Amino acid sequence: MMFRWVIALMAVPTLMAGENLSLEEALRRAKTNNFELLQARYETDYAHGEKNKSYSVFLPQITLSEMAVTTTDPLNVFGFKLKQEIVSASDFNPALLNDPKRIDNFTTKIEFKQPLINPDGLLGKSAAHHALNAMVQKEIRTGFYIDFAVKAKYYELVLTRQSLAVIDKSLEAAHANRNQAKNYFDQGMITKSDFLFAEVRLLELENKKNEVYNSIKNANGALKLLLGIENDEDIIPTDSLKSPQSFSFLKNVESINNDRSDMRAMKSGMMASRQMIRMQQFKFLPALNAFGSYEWNDKKLFGKSGKNWMIGAMLKWDIFTGFDQVGEIQKAKAQYQSAKNVYQQNRLKNKSELETALRNLETARKKITLASEVVQQTSENFRILSDRYSKGLEKTTDLLNAEALLANAQLDYLNALYLYTINVFMLEFLSEEKITD
Repeated sequence: MMFRWVIALMAVPTLMAGENLSLEEALRRAKTNNFELLQARYETDYAHGEKNKSYSVFLPQITLSEMAVTTTDPLNVFGFKLKQEIVSASDFNPALLNDPKRIDNFTTKIEFKQPLINPDGLLGKSAAHHALNAMVQKEIRTGFYIDFAVKAKYYELVLTRQSLAVIDKSLEAAHANRNQAKNYFDQGMITKSDFLFAEVRLLELENKKNEVYNSIKNANGALKLLLGIENDEDIIPTDSLKSPQSFSFLKNVESINNDRSDMRAMKSGMMASRQMIRMQQFKFLPALNAFGSYEWNDKKLFGKSGKNWMIGAMLKWDIFTGFDQVGEIQKAKAQYQSAKNVYQQNRLKNKSELETALRNLETARKKITLASEVVQQTSENFRILSDRYSKGLEKTTDLLNAEALLANAQLDYLNALYLYTINVFMLEFLSEEKITD
């Protein structure tokens, strides 16, 4: 009897028109369309950009420019003539020097800057590398979280739809009981109180059905948000809650703390913070950079009548910058300590969550066994009372109470299956490892 009921319960008919969707397909859609996962990818791309930006610590900067000037300023007029290589003896005439004619000058210039020794920049590059690793691992962890969230909402939808099937079945029985009670009441075989009790039970189930229907709509909306689905069509899950099977879970908290993506992200974050401290400290050291330029000067645009070049180097040492640099070091140290504190907290949190999930899983397994027995017993009790009631040997209240117990037992069994399934998914999320179940 029990197994026939379970099989019938798993084969839930299509309750509402919509799109059939398997869990596998739901997970695939989430990987493509989930907003949180997309945001994590964008943040990783941003970190890639920050890392690429850090290459400027040893790569040159090259600039090409064209500048046009017209002037009667004595100093600039003589200077531009020198640059254009057109100075003649007459240009030294004091009258022309003091009151020169207007001159046009076009300068085509190539400039370069080459970092040579920048210790703080090299450490900043290392920090950017570790920050990128942290974002990559964070994106991986976000993927596992979205998988867990999709599975949880998917099976919440499965649970509510299967619960609706149980309630519909109870409604059929309640309608039959109410009609039979009405017949008995008309014949004077039962009291009005018994008949009204049957009416109340029918109304209770109708109210319960409305609540479950609302839960289906809520679960639908939450799942569609996770999958990035914008249409108004309902999702009809094709997977169902299954009875538990044995499996082995070999992961321990130490391996989780060492190998899980979010823990690796925290380690990379700490390394990035440590490098930021060193970067700020190394800013007290001097920096050496080379620079140079090659330019052409002419009366015409892009002309090349006069040319010159320059190359040099600059050693810069910020001896004292107020307390700006000291403050930056303090901030970097505080960020490192904060990251370290979060890492230590999560190590302990992982231990607590893993132990809780394993306990919850075992509790859910026991609840399934007990709920299965309760369903079997209440089903048999309802069958016996229904048979006796049809012969006028049982009270209406006893029959309705038996039907209510059976419906509640069936719903409890479904909830036990759901809790077990969710705790399996939680273990997968905590360990980032697929569990054969």
